[in-house]
Amino acid sequence: MSRGVPVTAAMMTQYATLTLDEHIDAAVETLLRTSQGEFPVIDGMSRPVGVLGRNDLIRALKERGPNARVADTKSGPIPTVSHRACLDEAFRLLQEKSSPAVGVVNAAGRLIGLITSETVGEMMMVHQAMPKGLRPGPWGQPAGA
Repeated sequence: MSRGVPVTAAMMTQYATLTLDEHIDAAVETLLRTSQGEFPVIDGMSRPVGVLGRNDLIRALKERGPNARVADTKSGPIPTVSHRACLDEAFRLLQEKSSPAVGVVNAAGRLIGLITSETVGEMMMVHQAMPKGLRPGPWGQPAGA
């Protein structure tokens, strides 16, 4: 199902990010005002450098306190794909890297979207609900539609 589908058709584009210099208390505020469970960590140029999950965040708050920096608590690097990649490549990275998310980056390496197992699942549900012969997204519409 994901073959030939661009990542841009299934990526999340509305999400909160954390920066390396933010303190854990600010990250906790972000956690409480969103429904996200995983937060991409970006550098000053909006390039993804890691990911901080809900459990990691709570553990950091408990063990390091609210003034600890995100840079000291983020997990490993977040795998990334180009905005021109297909969904099957992002899905493969999710599985191979056991990562909670894959970052979608533009030509400058800046984060422009996220692919998670939830976004892939939603894409599959939409695909199954589509009339036979159509694919989700504007590129899946018949000519003249």
